[in-house]
Amino acid sequence: MITKCPCQQCGVNIEFDVEAANQFVPCPSCGKQTRLLMPGQAPKPTPSIQASHASYIHENLMPGEVVTGATVLHWVVYLQIIPAAILALFVAYLLWSAMDDGHPILVFILAEIFMVAPAALGAFINKKTSEFAVTNKRVLMKCGFIRRSSVEIMLTKIESIKVNQGILGRILDYGTIMVCGTGGTKDPFHKIANPLKFRQMIQMEIEKTGDKK
Repeated sequence: MITKCPCQQCGVNIEFDVEAANQFVPCPSCGKQTRLLMPGQAPKPTPSIQASHASYIHENLMPGEVVTGATVLHWVVYLQIIPAAILALFVAYLLWSAMDDGHPILVFILAEIFMVAPAALGAFINKKTSEFAVTNKRVLMKCGFIRRSSVEIMLTKIESIKVNQGILGRILDYGTIMVCGTGGTKDPFHKIANPLKFRQMIQMEIEKTGDKK
């Protein structure tokens, strides 16, 4: 059965088969990713990647491949700033103690700038440049900017999906995901937000792939 819905970006109507409902496809008019909604179905928040953060994922999509779900790095990556902040306080105290006439606030500010700012910037870049998505064909995961670690596995090649969460991870809903594929692919990705939900997205796509065979 064929129906149609407006593109959520430009408003142009897109015809599609009802079996493709709720999937993301590129709009034939504007080229941007849009969700196929059934008539009367209101848009709702989805785990898809925002376009501004999806350069790697969308640039590597194959013909006919669409993103069906995604997640991001959890905000706990910013906690790595805490050790740097504590060290900066200690260094600021040592510098102030060694100075005959030094302003403690100025010393503290300088120590924070030179020691905390690099850690904060590194965490920010790492979070913004890391992408994790599942499509109707593959699982794509990329972490890091300068030191990049990436995995692309066809759904048909996935043997298992492991999720490891500690106590804090279960409370804050983050963890480590390891997608194991045929051939021994076992690359872990740490501090992933909503890891159990992301695993469920992958499992749903694997099940759909199996039903098509």
